Amino acid sequence: MPIKYKILGNVAIVRVDIKQPGLEEIVQKIVTRNPHVVAVLGYRGIYGDYREPEVELLWGKLPEMIMHTEYGVHYCLDPSKLMFSLGNLFERLRVASLVRSWEIVVDMFAGVGQFTLPIAVHARPRLIHAIEINPIAYDYLVRNIRLNNVGDIVMPYLSDCRELSSKLKTKADRVIMGYFYGIADFLPHALQMLGESGGIIHLHQLVKRDEMEQLKQKIYSLNSSLGFTTEILTSRVVKSYSASKIHVVIDMFVVNQDR
Repeated sequence: MPIKYKILGNVAIVRVDIKQPGLEEIVQKIVTRNPHVVAVLGYRGIYGDYREPEVELLWGKLPEMIMHTEYGVHYCLDPSKLMFSLGNLFERLRVASLVRSWEIVVDMFAGVGQFTLPIAVHARPRLIHAIEINPIAYDYLVRNIRLNNVGDIVMPYLSDCRELSSKLKTKADRVIMGYFYGIADFLPHALQMLGESGGIIHLHQLVKRDEMEQLKQKIYSLNSSLGFTTEILTSRVVKSYSASKIHVVIDMFVVNQDR
């Protein structure tokens, strides 16, 4: 079978059934092809409200922290405790290219700064509210803000974004919803974060391969029920997630109907 793995810093992450036959051979091939790798992690998926990865050390000694750099943006993190999707690289750069210097941005699920940091480094907007509920991810987010010298742009919050949505003193021009689950739970709070002139929301979701249009209709319906007019600007597949599902992002402009 083809070997599917990714390198994060000096750690290889392989998505396999860790009980499958031939796993030792797969790990050895990874190590041989990548001599700088010091550990190989078997990855099973992301679970829970804290979006924690389920992993198992397959080979080597896992460092306490790894460093990863993408297009001038530096990240430190613990890959055994925190998720970092290398498959979202183009999407991170795409969103950063759309942001303008006068904007206020809210990143509802900031993690270690996967979207926040490219926007801060490359677009340098007026302000980014970076919200993260996981205390471990938040600690790395704060470190990464310092590492990239963007403390004058990024305001980090250790909070549930739903609890913070009504408390932000500055309203957003753009909101990033980089979380796959709970449209009905989180989209109303994203709408609440926008200013009176409306704004853009980037909504990420897992859908079956033939259900993109159903997702759009769900968004139209929910936003309308909450009093918002919606124009979907674009939709795209970020990556294949499984045999039956794809990771998609919907870019939409929304404005309150009562404005």
